[in-house]
Amino acid sequence: MTKKMDRRTALKIMGAGALGIVGLAAGVANRQLFIDFLDKDKQQDQSNVAAIDTTLYKPSGTQLSRLGFGCMRLPLKGGEAIDTELAEKMIDYAYRRGVNYFDTAYMYHGGKSETFIGQALKKYARESFFLVDKMPTYMVSSLDDAKRIFQEQLDRCQTTYFDNYLLHYVHDRNEFDNVYIKQGVLDYLRSEKAAGRIKHLGFSYHGNQDLLDHLVDNYPWEFVMIQLNYQDWNEPDEIPHDARIEGSLYRKLEAKGLPVFVMEPVKGGRLAKLPEEDTRVLKSHEPNRSIASWAIRFAASHKNVVTVLSGMSDLNQVVDNINTMTDFQPLTASEQKLVQNPAGNAGENDKLINCTNCKYCMPCPYGVNIPDNFQIFNKYGVAAGNAEKIKAKNLGKEAKAFLIQYKNNIPKAARADHCIRCGKCLHLCPQHLPIPEHLRKIDILVEAIKKADGKETI
Repeated sequence: MTKKMDRRTALKIMGAGALGIVGLAAGVANRQLFIDFLDKDKQQDQSNVAAIDTTLYKPSGTQLSRLGFGCMRLPLKGGEAIDTELAEKMIDYAYRRGVNYFDTAYMYHGGKSETFIGQALKKYARESFFLVDKMPTYMVSSLDDAKRIFQEQLDRCQTTYFDNYLLHYVHDRNEFDNVYIKQGVLDYLRSEKAAGRIKHLGFSYHGNQDLLDHLVDNYPWEFVMIQLNYQDWNEPDEIPHDARIEGSLYRKLEAKGLPVFVMEPVKGGRLAKLPEEDTRVLKSHEPNRSIASWAIRFAASHKNVVTVLSGMSDLNQVVDNINTMTDFQPLTASEQKLVQNPAGNAGENDKLINCTNCKYCMPCPYGVNIPDNFQIFNKYGVAAGNAEKIKAKNLGKEAKAFLIQYKNNIPKAARADHCIRCGKCLHLCPQHLPIPEHLRKIDILVEAIKKADGKETI
């Protein structure tokens, strides 16, 4: 029999008062608790429930919710299949709380995200929400490709127009010139805008400062989406010239008066779980706020930021983010310093692979599950130690735990040792990670632990 949700559990999930939000683990039992709670919430009078804060989006004159629902990390059921029942109830809950910005893309969830969100939002008046989609730059080889993909997106989403439409994953000048200028895709998208099938045209950005300067100085845009988080926000004189400077990218857009939409504010979840000392510092300052809320607030505190996107996978995340953006409190100057130094920049976090699990690198032509290898390493392998130092006499519990988790979670055909360093993934990674090098590091670690543990095969 399914356990019914009592008032105390509901209050925990809702984050009422000083209780805050609990970090329930994902699982079948919690899934049912979530669904029961969402069903009950839907039946209740919403008239006295505070709505999420909004920001004026000047290109349309529309008030957009400070929080946007990203549809790249929807809850799953049965492997890679979207848990459509739970995901739709989460969308409904967010919509009832005032979230009106929903972001999808052609390749999210293997092409299923667009179909899902189109169906989930069909019940609501089309003008009551912003639906956002993107042209998958690296999948476009001709103008005909772009036309086919755009129509397919409209059909999948069951709509006649997109409110915001983006050139997706712009990061390379040659690729931009070839796809959007030489093949005429940018002119085509502008024609769709003139026809009303695109309301506002912009791009999502993953490149360097020079390319951003070129794009915004030479082409007209209505908005830009960038990655923005406190760990990668640096002043130019603080880091090497070739390192990512999110603050500099943002300041350029602010100077141009371009509205900014933010992706990856929590850095793929890395800023939701910090080293122990950094967690203690933040909790001592605001004990009832989640660690993730600091990252959301940092992104939303910048004046040209309209909406902060979050790819939410369970109800806890939805509720916590909505609570953060209801009666929104920007970070004070002292709080900004607090999160940037030392929070998120110490201890084991420095050794993590900076993967946000976006899966843009997939599928690997040789079967390697790149994101899963990185996730297991980040969760268990960092603490296992340097592979060169592992000896049979001092093989620690961390190394054994990593080997067990690696064996149980990564099928043989999908492990790091199947990487042949073909380099296809390098062009696709928004974080510009040296993926083959990281996979080699994982393979060396696995082999060292196996040898030290006397287990030559797993």
